[in-house]
Amino acid sequence: MLRRISILSGLILLLSLVPASTVFAQSFAQPQTPHSDPTWQASYWNDQTLSGSPALVRSESVINYNWGSASPVPSINADHFSARWTRYIDLTAGTYRFTAASDDGIRVWADNVLIIDQWNDHALQLFAADQTLTTGSHLIVVEYYENTELAVARVSWELVRIPIFNWRGEYFNNMTLSGAPALVRDDAQIDFNWGSASPAPGINADHFSARWTHTIRPTPGRYRFTAISDDGICAWVDNTLIIDQWNVHALQTFAVDWVLTAGSHPVVVEFYENDGWAGARLSWDLIKIPTPTWHGEYFNNMLLSATPALVRDDAQINFNWGGSFPAPGIVNVNGFSAHWTGQFDLPAGAYRFTLTVDDGARLWVNDHLLIDTWRDQIMQTYSDIFLPGGPIPIKLDYYESTGNAAVQLACTFNTSPGTVIVDDTDLGFTKGGTAAEWYTANEGYGGRLFWIRSEAEVQINYNWARWCPILKPGQYEVFAYIPEYYATSQANYRISHAGGSTQRNVNQSINGGRWVSLGTYQFLGTPNDDVTLEDVMAEPDPTRLIAFDAMKWEPR
Repeated sequence: MLRRISILSGLILLLSLVPASTVFAQSFAQPQTPHSDPTWQASYWNDQTLSGSPALVRSESVINYNWGSASPVPSINADHFSARWTRYIDLTAGTYRFTAASDDGIRVWADNVLIIDQWNDHALQLFAADQTLTTGSHLIVVEYYENTELAVARVSWELVRIPIFNWRGEYFNNMTLSGAPALVRDDAQIDFNWGSASPAPGINADHFSARWTHTIRPTPGRYRFTAISDDGICAWVDNTLIIDQWNVHALQTFAVDWVLTAGSHPVVVEFYENDGWAGARLSWDLIKIPTPTWHGEYFNNMLLSATPALVRDDAQINFNWGGSFPAPGIVNVNGFSAHWTGQFDLPAGAYRFTLTVDDGARLWVNDHLLIDTWRDQIMQTYSDIFLPGGPIPIKLDYYESTGNAAVQLACTFNTSPGTVIVDDTDLGFTKGGTAAEWYTANEGYGGRLFWIRSEAEVQINYNWARWCPILKPGQYEVFAYIPEYYATSQANYRISHAGGSTQRNVNQSINGGRWVSLGTYQFLGTPNDDVTLEDVMAEPDPTRLIAFDAMKWEPR
C-alpha cells in the first residue's frame, strides 16, 4: 500500500490553438446521452453468427427466456439461431452485478466493454460479472446463439455496492498500519484534534495509525494542499507522494502546490500518533486556474539540433512570417526549425486537426504521429482522431527552408466527421479475450500494431479486437489497413451496421501495406457501429499471425 500522498498534475481550460478565427473552444458540445429505454430492441437471425439482415425485429420487456426445444417464434428456427438485444438503462453510481444464464453462447457489453464472454457451446450455465458504473444512461448489449437441443437466455443486474463519497477511514492499534484495521468507518473530513484522547472506542489513545482514502473531482487549476499533524503524515494524489512527513514532531503545518486536471483523482492520507497530543488535518484550496501555452524552442538549423537559439512560450501556433524573421537578430529568416510541446485537457471525442505549413512539419497527438509532411512544400492537411478525456500531450516539429515561412495549427471538436480512422492507439479501439499476452510491433498504420497467433478452435482461446467510430448517420465504405508484417492469416472481419452485421474475409498475407475495402453499408451513428476481428480463423494452422491495426470509414 502507499506510504505517502500525492496529488494531481493538470492542465486545463480549452485552448486557442490557432488562427485568429479558430479556437480550441472554451467548451465543446458533447454528444447527447440517450435516455433510458423502456424495452429492449431485439433482433433475431436464422443462423448462429448474427449475419445479414435479421429475420425478426421487435421490442421486448425482459431477457428471460427458456424456449426448451421450441422456437422463439414461428419465423425463427428452433435450433441454429442467434439474437441481439440493445437498450439504454438509467442507473445511479455504483458497482453492479450482471448475471447471465444461457444454453448456448452469450456475450454481454456495458458501454462497449465486454463484461461476460461465453461465446461457446455449453449446457445451461450461470455467469456473473461486476462492473462499476457512473450515474447516468448506459448502453447494454447482449448477444446470444443457440446450437441444438435446449435454448435458454436470461440477463439481469443488481446494485451490489454504492460508492463511498466520504473518506474511508481505517484505524490500527499500531503505528505501522499493520495487520487488519481495528476500526473501519466513513469520516466526513480529515479534521481531527484528539488531544490526548482516543479517536474512537477500541482504538489506543497513543501508538495508533490511520489511513483515509477518497476520490475528488476538482475544478481544474493549481491547488495548495495543507496538512497539519502531530505526529507523522503522508499524502498522495493519483499515487504521487506530495507530502512526506513520516516522523515524530509536534504540531506542524505542511503545504505544497499541485496542479489538478478535470476528472477524478484518488487521494490517500496516512497518519500515525506516537504519544502525547494527537491531531490530523488535510485541506486544499484553488489558488490559480492555469492558462495553457505552447513551449517553443527555435533553432538556427533545419534539424532541430544543438542548443536552441530562442526558448519562449507561445499562446498559439499561428504564424505567417512570410519573408521576415521569427525573432529579428535571434532566429534566421531561412534555414531554421522549431519544436512546440503542450498538454491540453480535452473531453473525449473526435477532433479535426488542421495544419497549414510552409515548409515541413510533423504533428504528434497523444503520442500518435497524426500528420507527417516533413518536406519542402506548401500544403494544408486535415486529419481526424479520437481522443480519450484528460490531459493530452501534443507536439509539433517544423522547419523552414527558403522563401515564405508559415505554420498554423488549429483543433476543433468534430461533431460531423467525414472520413474517420480508428487506430489501435485511439480511444475507439478495445481488445479482450483469453490471450495471456498481446504482442505489439512498431509497424503498420501510425507506427504501431497488435498481433497474436490465430486459433483453429474457439474452445482453445478466444481473443478479439473492436474498432468503434463516432459517425454521423449515413452510408460509409469500410476499410481495414493490412500491415506488411505480422499478418499471415485469413482474417474474418465482422461489420456491425444499420442492417445488422456482415462478415468479410481478408487474406492478410497477400494484402500487406494497403487499405482493403470491406464493403459499403448504412450506419445509424450509434455505439452499435463497429468492426470486430477475432483470432479464430478459417484455417487449421495455429502458427499463422493475425494483425490488428487501423480501420477507416469513408462517406459514400
